[in-house]
Amino acid sequence: MGRNTKYVAAAVTSRFLENGGPFYRLCYTEYNKRSLANGERMIKNQKGFTIVELLIVIVVIGILAAITIVAYNGVQQRARNTQVITGTDVYYTALRSYHAVNGSYPSTAGCLGASYPADRCWEGDSGTFDVNATLDSNLASYISKKPILATARMSIGITNNMRAGAVYVTGPARIVYYLAGPGQTCNVGGATGGTEGGVVTQCAINLP
Repeated sequence: MGRNTKYVAAAVTSRFLENGGPFYRLCYTEYNKRSLANGERMIKNQKGFTIVELLIVIVVIGILAAITIVAYNGVQQRARNTQVITGTDVYYTALRSYHAVNGSYPSTAGCLGASYPADRCWEGDSGTFDVNATLDSNLASYISKKPILATARMSIGITNNMRAGAVYVTGPARIVYYLAGPGQTCNVGGATGGTEGGVVTQCAINLP
């Protein structure tokens, strides 16, 4: 009896739905209404960014870009300063060797290193210094290859004064070189330094 009842109920329900009974149409209509309502709510909830949110994103991107630029500039500055220090140390050793052999230092001043703009490493109120062939010849026996200390002159924060790399001066004999940024460590034995013009560090080595 139970099994027959199930079969009969299933048959009646199937026939009822096939014939589109009032109850079926009512349920179907209600289902459609709810589906449409849900769809409208989903569309309303899919909002774009507000102006405030966009401004916040722009500000954050700007801050990150600024941090990246500062970090990159810092890396470049350290690399340039290391190049100057390394080259200056090579010349310091060469000049000390020259003195040990000849009993004195070269009598001709000039820029130390290669690839300066127009062969000039120093220009300004105190005069100019260029690469000097005589000085290069004096030190050639003590340096296998002229190192590159700098390829561009930089402002030292004083009008019309530009420096690059290192220069050897006489009376007394000493090496003067410049590092980008104030308060830098000179990092060559016996060198003393101080900030000049608020933007660079001037280092000097008095040759004994």
